[in-house]
Parts: sequence; structure tokens; C-alpha cells
Amino acid sequence: MTDVRGGVYPFCRACTASSTAWRAPDPITRLSGVGSRFYGHRDVCADCGSSVRTLYSTFLLLPVANRGRFRIIRTGGRSYVGRRLLDRPMAVPSLPRQDPPASEFRNHPELVDATYEQAEAHWAARDSAGALPLYEASLAACEKVLRADDPATLQVRLRVAQALLATGDYAAAIGWFELVTPQLVRVFGADHDLPRVAVEGVTGAQLMVGGPRAEMKLLATLLDQDEKTLGRKHPKVLRTRAALGRATMFAGQYGAAVQVLETTVADSIDGLGADHPDTLIFGSILLEACDTADSRGKKKDRELAATARDRWTLAPKAD
Repeated sequence: MTDVRGGVYPFCRACTASSTAWRAPDPITRLSGVGSRFYGHRDVCADCGSSVRTLYSTFLLLPVANRGRFRIIRTGGRSYVGRRLLDRPMAVPSLPRQDPPASEFRNHPELVDATYEQAEAHWAARDSAGALPLYEASLAACEKVLRADDPATLQVRLRVAQALLATGDYAAAIGWFELVTPQLVRVFGADHDLPRVAVEGVTGAQLMVGGPRAEMKLLATLLDQDEKTLGRKHPKVLRTRAALGRATMFAGQYGAAVQVLETTVADSIDGLGADHPDTLIFGSILLEACDTADSRGKKKDRELAATARDRWTLAPKAD
């Protein structure tokens, strides 16, 4: 996967580079008459179909204040996805050659089949629903013989996360993005295009959900469903619970986040093994929660963090 299709779905690379992630404003309130409305329709992109529109605050449907320019793609009816235009757009240079780290893929010729290429064809045609099961099949084949953090595996994992986001399965997408992003950074480097796409992806998914508390609710619902059918130690359950723990932390419930993540680490050790790449990521998220509880939490939160550090031999954050 050398071309991550350039941008943050459904925007092309050029439109992504000239804009930043943005959450659409709330609709008009009937009691106050205050709302917002787009005006204008120009600079239609031939690649992704987005157009530039200007957003105004309105009162009784009359424009009263310019709130900026945005790239908008309609998704049906009155719904849309948008990105705020940057005052100083980033340059969009041709992609430098980014050779991936060595992969064991070349030692497994049985992995070379048409499934991934078929998925890529669906993805290029914007048929995310058709691409997703093919990506998942390709990933299952990779994970049977390659490490979870092998460069080839990580590229397919990222594609699965992107396809989940594109099909509106935000909870599952967040679980994948939260897991794969630090792995991509470690294996490819923070300046590589793949981690950048992953960061944009999880940001977009979280914005679509509407904040940490809404994210917690969505992830908790998915977790409850999957635990009943897949069991506590299934990889999907572990991903979702880890993402739930991180969302809980960002919602300010630091002690609860530590407890959720402790359970995740314990189950991952039993289900995947202590040295599995995913287990190591869950441990790093737990450490992040402990550090956050120490710096921002109440006494009970700090006590839970201290207990977790002792139980899992987590070193405190260096000053």
C-alpha cells in the first residue's frame, strides 16, 4: 500500500493538505433562532468532488457573522462531511519514496493472491463496503504467518481501519486506529505518511462520534455486544476495551480508565501473550492513563494508578 489514497476519506490528498479536521456546528435551535448556514459553491475538486463554501452564523435564517471557509462533501440529504480551510495551505509536494522496513512477507509466497488487489480496486472506486471484507480476509491471512507489527500486516490493518471509518462503523474504526497508530509510528517512523493517515483517521472518527463521553457510550455498546459473542479475550474485544479505556481517560474518569485498561492488559496477556505487539500497546496505554491520573486525578485516582504500577511494574513518568 504505497499510496494511502492521498487524503483523509473521502477527501483527496490535495484537499486534505489544504484543510484541517473540523466538527460540523450544531443545527439551528428553534427557541433561539440561532444557527448556521453555508453560502457559495466554488472550487469544485475534480478528484474528490468537494467544494469550498463559506459558513455564516445566522439569526432567524439571516447571516450575521462569517465563520470561515470549508471544504464540504455532501453525503445525502442535509448531511455532509467538512474540513476547515487553512489560512496558509500546506504545500503538496510529490510523495518522496518511502521504503518500508523489511517485512517477512517476501518469505511467504502463499500470501500473494488477488484478494488485496481486489480490495484496493474497490477502495479506489470508493466502494468501501465492498473493500472491507476483502481487506479483512487479507489481514486474517497475514496474521496467520506474520507478526501483528510486521510492516505488511500494519498496512493491511490500517486499510481495515480506514474502511470501517468509511462505512460508518466508528466504534470499530476507533479501536483499530488507537491500536495501529502507535505501531505504525514505531515501525515506520513519525514522519512517514502512514502514521499521518492513521492520526487523521482516528481524529475524524472521534469528531464524527461527538466527544469522549459519546465515544465511551458507543464503545461500551460495541464491547458489550462482542463480549457476549466473542468472549473477553478476543482481539476485537481487547481493541475495543483499550479504546474505551482511553476515551474514559479523556472524559476525565481517570481511575475508571486505569481499571478498564488493567483488565485489558490482563486479558491480552492470557489471550495473546505478554510479548505480543498488541499487548505491549495496551500496556503503554495503561501507563498513559496512570501518568494522567497522577497529574490530574483525585486521591482515589492516584491510588488506583499506584496500585496498577505495582501490579504491572510500570515505571512512573520521568520529570
